Amino acid sequence: MAVESEEVHHESSEEYEDDEEVLDTEHIDVEMEEDDFKTRGKERCKDAFLNFSSDYEDNEADEDNDLVDEDEEGFGSEEEIDDTAGANDLDLGDAVGAGFPIHDPSVKWNKMKPLLGERYESPHELQQCLTNYAIKSGYNIKFMMCDTVRLTAKCGSKMKSQPYPFRVHASWMTQERSFQIKTLVNEHKCVRNFNISNLLSPRWLARHFLKELIMKPNLKCKEMQSIIRTKFHCGVSSSKAYRTRCRAMAIINGKLTEHYARVWDYCHELLRSNPGSTVQVGVTVNPDQTTYFHRMYLCFKAIKEGWKIGCRGVIGLDGSFLKGTCKGELLTTTGRDANNQVYPIAWAVVDIENKANWKWFLELLT
Repeated sequence: MAVESEEVHHESSEEYEDDEEVLDTEHIDVEMEEDDFKTRGKERCKDAFLNFSSDYEDNEADEDNDLVDEDEEGFGSEEEIDDTAGANDLDLGDAVGAGFPIHDPSVKWNKMKPLLGERYESPHELQQCLTNYAIKSGYNIKFMMCDTVRLTAKCGSKMKSQPYPFRVHASWMTQERSFQIKTLVNEHKCVRNFNISNLLSPRWLARHFLKELIMKPNLKCKEMQSIIRTKFHCGVSSSKAYRTRCRAMAIINGKLTEHYARVWDYCHELLRSNPGSTVQVGVTVNPDQTTYFHRMYLCFKAIKEGWKIGCRGVIGLDGSFLKGTCKGELLTTTGRDANNQVYPIAWAVVDIENKANWKWFLELLT
């Protein structure tokens, strides 16, 4: 039975108990066939992480240009923004795209600096550049305004009696479809202060810890704090280090919703590499047409034939709890080989161990 690829989510037991409407659902078990994956096209089973460079410190070409958290940046009010033109304002005239430089996101983070007239793809990219420049130079920058059409940043030193001149103002260029710096006063009179942890957001730090976590997945938060203090000359709290680690591991391993959405790719790859195997996926279709993962059965043909030829005619059944992030039950059936060793035959992942799931498991096993 050929099925169209659809996104499959995981539904926790807590959500299932709290939502009464979920009770009115439909369970569908789909047995994957060997010819299904042939009609899927050549772009299936591609891992998005393979396109992400692990040597991020040497080549920082990253597509994640999300905004820095507002609670850590300290956005000011719109009344504090000064839009008056000065000597460092860009005179655009009537020219469109008159040879202004374009920002290169592949430049190393400690080499980035804003330039008058430089164009960016989005305000997020400009904000990332200013953050890198501030952390490298040790200047505190405060983002007064940052939205889809304009960005204004000033010196973040708190000295009302002596205002500091640093100021950056950029806006969206409709005709050029780019974000351009219109005003730049790149003059600092404040004292350098590398203890600017408000700019070190977990999202920004996660981009710089990908290589370390790939090489050492069990890196502790205390070790991360020490690396941040040595590399960026700034201290962060243990909670921020923990959030940084969670974000970085989410980039490396992907989110659970993304994993369950690719369960169809996994099943078709199993059938492609193990012809004759039995693979069945059960999903739950809710009234709002959202699809959730229900259960899954696997039995490889080579293991099945090996048990028939070289094992004893006795099998054992057992179930165990899954204690990870996604709860459930693992149903297994094992046999004994000629050396009296355990021989796995088939296994299944279900939401709960009950009579219905055991009956479904044994029917597929026979």
